[in-house]
Amino acid sequence: MTDTLPLLFQQFFEQAQLAPSSTRVLLAMSGGVDSVVLGHLLHRSGIAFSMAHANFQLRDAESERDEDFVRQLAADWQVPLHVKRFDTAEYATTHKCSKQVAARQLRYAWFEELATQEGALIATAHHADDSAETLLHHLFRGTGIAGLRGILPRQGRLIRPLVYARKADVLDYARQHALAWVEDSSNASDDYTRNAIRHSIMPAVEQVFPQAVPQLQQTAQHLYEAAMLYEQAVQQQLRKLVKQQGSEQRVPVLALLKASPRNTIVWEWIKPLHFAPAQVPEVLKLCRARSGAMLENDHWRLLRHRRWLIAMPRGEQAAHSTYVLTTPAGNLHTPDGQLRWHTEAMSGKDIPNLPAHEAWLDADELQWPLVLRRRKAGDYLYPLGMQKKKKLSRVLIDLRLSVADKGKIWVLESALRIAWVPGIRIDDRCKLTAATRQVLRLHWTPA
Repeated sequence: MTDTLPLLFQQFFEQAQLAPSSTRVLLAMSGGVDSVVLGHLLHRSGIAFSMAHANFQLRDAESERDEDFVRQLAADWQVPLHVKRFDTAEYATTHKCSKQVAARQLRYAWFEELATQEGALIATAHHADDSAETLLHHLFRGTGIAGLRGILPRQGRLIRPLVYARKADVLDYARQHALAWVEDSSNASDDYTRNAIRHSIMPAVEQVFPQAVPQLQQTAQHLYEAAMLYEQAVQQQLRKLVKQQGSEQRVPVLALLKASPRNTIVWEWIKPLHFAPAQVPEVLKLCRARSGAMLENDHWRLLRHRRWLIAMPRGEQAAHSTYVLTTPAGNLHTPDGQLRWHTEAMSGKDIPNLPAHEAWLDADELQWPLVLRRRKAGDYLYPLGMQKKKKLSRVLIDLRLSVADKGKIWVLESALRIAWVPGIRIDDRCKLTAATRQVLRLHWTPA
């Protein structure tokens, strides 16, 4: 196959429709044999390309050697070169991730930036062996069907023109053409999972199944096509289940519990929200929890509220219709106003006569977390001083509020019952009494 590698490269490039003839290519160049061979093939094929080299400064003199080598290679081939040095160790510490993950995030973000500037596609030198290792890595780690597709020839603006070739063929080509390259010493270590698969697992598999890599490639292609059908079916179900309201997503609990296959639907919903596969049972448990129960990560919060599961992006700037108060003191902004609150001892304090935008509530009568949400049809409360419930809509009519003002009304809920309507009235069941020991003080500032 060595003699035909350039021809197969050209055929694959055209058949896989990796790039129109007029499109520039940005080659991710590490200096290793794979990227050097890909660069040589691009150079021989007359395809316009530039190169980008990321120096992660993780291997001391070796990192400097790699950068010098790539600079010389670019000069020999007379192609434009971009070089950037990253403080990868600091990034990993700041973002609480491994150095390998940090390097990947840094280089691909930079590649995207360069490719956007140049109007280019990003080419990486992944080959068939990399694809087979990726499939096994995802299989052992646990993944959905999309993770078993191996490495695709093209994803968005990312292309892999060598994914049809075996590693042995790449090495043969490099030796035949007397190409020079540099070796990354970390590739010889089995400390990383992928290296362990490459050095130990794949050789053992190929002893029993000599055609394991091409067979895995064929399996990956079948799974890729199956994943397309799977994705279509999943998205059809999610469109029926997930109701988008501004930045929030709402899913009816009963409909989710009846969905089939339920675990798969839950996973495909929470995956873009940065939750893990192991949290699927926790989401289902949330469906059976009391209103106010939550599950959260650094980016999203899932709240069980009445008959809904509500996914809310975390951060004060998100335009929610529902907010969760989890701490005894805090401050949050809504589109219609700002709420501040804190809890303090009541002992020795007189019960004040407060304006409508302030409230003192008996903290012992409340159940945390509290929920601040927009009013909705059917809301009712026991207005202060009354022993009978009254619909909130009737309260607002009595106050002769305009339609615009009614649209800015929020309610504070505790255990599914309204405790306070900011700017309007507190609920009689949460009022202060002589027995009150802890008071929750709230202040609402309209926008």
